[in-house]
Amino acid sequence: MTVQRTYRFNTELFESFEEDCARHLANPKLVLEALILHWLEGDAKARSAIAMRNRQRFGLSSQDE
Repeated sequence: MTVQRTYRFNTELFESFEEDCARHLANPKLVLEALILHWLEGDAKARSAIAMRNRQRFGLSSQDE
């Protein structure tokens, strides 16, 4: 069974991501897959550090997640 999920992205952020992938000839789907695998393979400390860095960078609160 295949599960499809929908995620919200800031339009400006996603456009920057797509441009960067195009510039470096990378497939955005493969980049996202690599990021997901990196997240899943990390321990709780690594995931916490990634989450904290992104909260600080993008000003997210726990309500936004």
